[in-house]
Parts: sequence; C-alpha cells; structure tokens
Amino acid sequence: MKKIDKPCIAFKLNYCDGGKNSERIGFCGICSDSVIKYNIKIKNRRWCSNEGCDCRKYFDRKISREKLENSWDEEIGGDFPCLESQALRDWYFNAGNDSDGNPRTIRGAKTGHLCIFTTVEPNMPESSRMIVAIFIIGKVFEGDDEESGYVGANDNFDYCLEFLPNEARKMKFWEIYHNDVEKKDIHWGSGLFRYFTDEDAKKFLEMAVEVKRGTDDEEFAEDFLNHYCEINKI
Repeated sequence: MKKIDKPCIAFKLNYCDGGKNSERIGFCGICSDSVIKYNIKIKNRRWCSNEGCDCRKYFDRKISREKLENSWDEEIGGDFPCLESQALRDWYFNAGNDSDGNPRTIRGAKTGHLCIFTTVEPNMPESSRMIVAIFIIGKVFEGDDEESGYVGANDNFDYCLEFLPNEARKMKFWEIYHNDVEKKDIHWGSGLFRYFTDEDAKKFLEMAVEVKRGTDDEEFAEDFLNHYCEINKI
C-alpha cells in the first residue's frame, strides 16, 4: 500500500486564557487564576503541575502574581512560563519531551504546509475540540538528543490566522481530521501532535473561509486558501 503523505501538523494545546478578550481566545499571556487552578487541580496537566513551573509556584503561593506575569514579559528578561502562553505571540510550538524526559522529534511536518493549534475549553468534551489558529509553516526543526522538534511561522508571520472565541468554537477539528476513511477518531489519546494531509488542510481552510465570512478577515482567509492550494498544487 502506498504511504499517504502527511506534511501538515496539528498540536494539542492545554487551554490558556492568557490575553483573552473579545477579539482573542487566549494563548498570549498568563492564565487567569481560575484556569491555573483548573489545569493544576482538576486536569493535573503535566507541566502546569510541575514544581518547576512558575504557575505551580504561584498556585502554591511561593511567588507573587506580578512575578508570574513578569516571567512572560520578554522585554524584562522573562523566562519560560509555558508554550501555550506564547503560542499566539510567537506562532511556534514544540514536541515536548516523553515521560522519560527525552526530547520528542517531529519527522513529518514540512515548510510550506499547514500547522493547526487546537484546544478544548474547561469542561468541553473532546468531541468539540476546536481550532484556535492556523498558519503556514515557515520553519521546522526535527529535533535531536538535546532539543525537541518544533515548527513555527516565518519571520514575517505572513500567513497566520487566529479565530475569535465564537469563531474557534465553529472550527471543529474532528469534523475533518480522521485516521482513515472508514472511521473518524474522536479520541486524541497520547502525544502532543498529529499529522494530516494537504487535502485535509484544504478542507480546514475552506472551513476557515466560511467562519470568517462577513468579517474583516474574510478576504485574507480566501487569499490564504487560494495561496495554499497554489503553492501545494491541490
């Protein structure tokens, strides 16, 4: 059987409401106290709950909220709170480490193809997993023994599109993504990312055009779709 090429990648992000407002779903700042508590106490997220995480230190009252916020601020030398809090600031995500602490690799994603950030809001079922942003991959590092693999947009952030909260909830990941043509898989399971085809990428972009219809981003969404189909000859 011929192997199906899957040069696109979708990431599973823990929900982060940092920077959330009427025009942004989050993923650009430190989580609110309620979401920090949810990620630590209810979901026991691996990094959120780690004693080395600044959010955990804040939750345990070992550091102040001000110090936690400063950990995100690059201008004053902020370090690394979490990937989710920077996802829509830097348009970048990496593969993380396995349970033994070894860096994971990204072997399938290719530049010029699509990356998707997905999440579920607190108490949202997996079947409603939503897409918060999409972009054309501008850089890929496969990873090695020292550093995890990652993908990111190009330096100019040319084809990056995020969705307002009400729009993201209409961008249903499982309506398009599936492991085979016979049966849709609505259980993500382990791992932070999944690969998918350019044909599915086109479907995601067509969905984005419909979701952005009648908004200021409509023209850009249509250009995104047309550009993507042209460069990948879909």
